[in-house]
Amino acid sequence: MKTVGTIRRENLELLVRERGTLEAVAEAAGSTSIYLSQVRNQAIDKASGKPREMGSAMARRLEGGCAKPEGWMDVDHDDAPTAPPLSVTPSPAYLPGFEELVVPLLANSGAMGDGSDQLPDDVVVGRISVSPEWALRTLKPTKLQALRFIHGYGDSMAPTFLDGDVLLVDTGVAEVKVDGVYVISANDRLYIKRVRQRINGRHEISSDNPAVKTVDVLEGDTQVSILGRVLWAWNGRKL
Repeated sequence: MKTVGTIRRENLELLVRERGTLEAVAEAAGSTSIYLSQVRNQAIDKASGKPREMGSAMARRLEGGCAKPEGWMDVDHDDAPTAPPLSVTPSPAYLPGFEELVVPLLANSGAMGDGSDQLPDDVVVGRISVSPEWALRTLKPTKLQALRFIHGYGDSMAPTFLDGDVLLVDTGVAEVKVDGVYVISANDRLYIKRVRQRINGRHEISSDNPAVKTVDVLEGDTQVSILGRVLWAWNGRKL
């Protein structure tokens, strides 16, 4: 007999087939593809040591966002006819030549010091509009749909970022290929740190603030996930 977790993963695949992409499903549910991808691929939860499962709250949000009846995610639809995939047309907000790109602002935040607790779901709490032409020309993200805003807290990255700054993150970046500032997940906490690659291939994680300068070198004994690269600080400081 299938477990509820297995049924929910299979139904997530049905939603992806209907809507075309995992990103489209995540947007409909007010979540992000990062969390749904972890569920889809059964990424190991660091706290429990077990594969990450979809909770009931997320199942209900998927049902509501994708126009499914309550409880649909918990029912095995193996024998049900599969709906044909939708013809997915990118939102005009994501195309060059249109007036604005609407970027979600997530509830998750990154600390620029000791780290902040990572929420199990990336919940959209607001949206900020930017010019897609500017984003493509200036930021050069992996793709416009991968851009997300988060808040940064703490002073360890000053003067690059200050406490409370809104940061624009490319969540399509999952590994460090160039030196830069990244959103890092380790031990169920989120950090915003500068990451450099040393000559020996190991990565160095550091803060920018000389008053609280800290340097860690990844030796492979701590599981660290790269959740995105910080491309821009939306701080609105008066000059």
